[in-house]
Amino acid sequence: MRAILRQAVWGVILAALWVWPLAAQHPIDVQRKAAQGEYLEALATYDRIPKRQITTAAMISAGKAAWALSLPERATLEFDQALQDKQLGKEPRARLLLSRGIIEYQEGHYQVAILYAEKTLRLLKQPSPLQAKAWLLWGESLSQLKSYGAAEDKYEKALAGSLPSEQPEINYLLGICRMKLGRWEDARRNFEKVPLQHPRTPDSLRSLAEISLQAGRYAQAVFWLTRGRKDYPDHFLDSWVDYALVRAAAEMKDAKQVRQLQSEAQKKYPPSDHWLTLLNAAAESFNWQQSVSLGAR
Repeated sequence: MRAILRQAVWGVILAALWVWPLAAQHPIDVQRKAAQGEYLEALATYDRIPKRQITTAAMISAGKAAWALSLPERATLEFDQALQDKQLGKEPRARLLLSRGIIEYQEGHYQVAILYAEKTLRLLKQPSPLQAKAWLLWGESLSQLKSYGAAEDKYEKALAGSLPSEQPEINYLLGICRMKLGRWEDARRNFEKVPLQHPRTPDSLRSLAEISLQAGRYAQAVFWLTRGRKDYPDHFLDSWVDYALVRAAAEMKDAKQVRQLQSEAQKKYPPSDHWLTLLNAAAESFNWQQSVSLGAR
C-alpha cells in the first residue's frame, strides 16, 4: 500500500511538471512552498531548478517535502546530499542527522536509527530540546529491539532535557518501558504525570489500572477503569476492561458485581474472545470458592 501511495504521489508530481508554466524557478521558491505546506509544488519546483543553482537550504526543504509526502527514499537522498555540505552549521547538521534517524526508525531500521541518534548526540554536548529528541529516538529504538534496560536510561536523559510540552509523552513511554522491566511503582509515577486531556491519558489510565491489579490494589484498579470508561469511553470498550473489573470484584468478594459484569460481558463479546474466556474462568473460580466457603459453614 505504501509503495502504491508513493507511485501515485510521483505521478502527480510528474504531471505537474508538464502542466505548470515554464517560468524560472529559484531555490527560495522551494523553501517558501515547503514552509507553506505545499509539498507537491515544492518538489516539482525543486526538480526544475538546474543542479548548479540548487542550494543546501533548498535540498533540505525538498527533503522535508518528500518526507511529508511519504517518500522516505527521496527524503533521505536529499538529506544525505545536504549533509555533504562542509559549511553546514553544527545545529542544522544535528537536525538533519536526527531526521535521518527518525526516517530509519519509521522504516523499521532500528539499529540504523540508533547510529544516527549517536551521531546527533556527538554534535550536541549541552542539554537542549534537540538533544532530548535524540535521546528519545535512541530509547524508542532500543525499546523496539526489546532492550528495555538500556532504553530506560535513554528515556530518562530525554526527559531531563525536554520541553514541558514534550514531557507527558516521554513519561508515558518511560512508564511502558518500566512496566516491561517489572518496575511497577516507578511506572505508576510516570503515568500519573501524564495530564488530563492529553492524547496519552486513556492509555495511561489503562496502565495505572493494570499496575493496581498487579499490586493487589483492587479498589484503585476499579477507580481507574471506571474513570476511563466515563471520560474516554471509546478507549475502554474492549473485553480486557471487563475482565479486569471481574477480577477486581472477585478479589473484593463482591459476588453481585461479578455476576452482573459476567452477564453483561456474555452479551457484548463473542464466545471466542480471549479475554471473555479468562473472565468466565475468573468468575467460575470465584463462584466455586464461594460455594466451598458456604459449604464449610
